[in-house]
Amino acid sequence: MDVGSALALVTTAASAAAGGAATAAGESAWRSLMDFVRRAPTRAGGGPEDPATAGPALDPAVDPGDEAQVRVLTGRLAERADADEEFAARLCRWAEQYGPTLPLVHTERSEVHNTVADGARIQGHVIQAQDIHGNINLG
Repeated sequence: MDVGSALALVTTAASAAAGGAATAAGESAWRSLMDFVRRAPTRAGGGPEDPATAGPALDPAVDPGDEAQVRVLTGRLAERADADEEFAARLCRWAEQYGPTLPLVHTERSEVHNTVADGARIQGHVIQAQDIHGNINLG
């Protein structure tokens, strides 16, 4: 699994752990992620913090229901993963372990950009969609 996919699972875990739709798997994945964040070394290689080499601060008390906090955490995880290969590998291992247990969650954060390019010659219908649950009938 790559870092980008692992970071996407951070948002999925937050969605699965928050609110009335929380799942046991989502809560477990979120607790595990917060433990991972708590144990993260303050710099690449795990040595003592040096302001010149310290990674971005990771807050182990992020509320999974607070989109702004989750966005900040995801950004800081991305920065740390870019700066520290071992951290990135550990984040990917977390995602590989918990990803299969998380439900597919639709969030308003996802985007789909469907286009039909200029000059396209279309005969018939064009359907552009993100998630389709059920039938599509063209009359």
